[in-house]
Amino acid sequence: MLPGGEAQEHGPPASLFSGLYESIKDTAVGRWFGFAEFDAAQPHSGMYQFEGMCFGIIVALGLSLLAIFATRGYQRVPGRLRNFLEMCVEALRGLVRMLMGPDGDKHLPFLGTLFTYILVMNLLGLIPLFRSPTMALSITGALGLTTFFMVQYSGIKANGIVGYVKHLMGPVVFLAPLMLPIELLGEMIKPVSLSLRLKGNIGGEDILIEKLIEMGGWIPIHIPILLFAVFTSFLQAFIFTALASIYIQIVTSHGEEEHSPEHH
Repeated sequence: MLPGGEAQEHGPPASLFSGLYESIKDTAVGRWFGFAEFDAAQPHSGMYQFEGMCFGIIVALGLSLLAIFATRGYQRVPGRLRNFLEMCVEALRGLVRMLMGPDGDKHLPFLGTLFTYILVMNLLGLIPLFRSPTMALSITGALGLTTFFMVQYSGIKANGIVGYVKHLMGPVVFLAPLMLPIELLGEMIKPVSLSLRLKGNIGGEDILIEKLIEMGGWIPIHIPILLFAVFTSFLQAFIFTALASIYIQIVTSHGEEEHSPEHH
């Protein structure tokens, strides 16, 4: 307790970027990005946004460098790293095929990258001095928007612009004025739902772990929830990827049926 009787507020555990955040949040750059405003409106939210972006960039760079290093000299005898990554790719292919069928291979680059990126970001927060980027709305919002644009691109590619608009207008012509705004609203809600679901689950989980560490001190009372968080990190990455694959399949199935040999 403080002398005035008020409870002292303990901030979350420091991370690699906590010092950088403190030095930048009240500068012109920090105010332009809204870090100070976030912090004033809700404790520590500005820090989560800033550190989420920093750690998200680190994960993206790390995965890119790993892929470049593993595929360097591709014609030579594969090493352990490349064998491991090829096993991961096969596992991702099996996951996408399970979600979308054999035609899912064409969407493997996006969905496989999406699953891997989200999974690594989720797990990052379980390492001391790191934080999960997916606990920041700036990261999950970007993932939701990326998925939204990929869904629209896939729908237009499979159906053509006219065919995709017809898909949004529904099967009954006279209901098109009603169905079109409803379908458009539904498409815009999808990225919001995806981003808020992921942010809420990972953010709440990481904050709970941080509070348990603060309460326990040297006693590791957070270990059980930490182990459970490993499972939920996989689960949340799977749910996001599964929903993205369902959205893509919905907008592409009509066009694929029209171009299939059986249809003709």
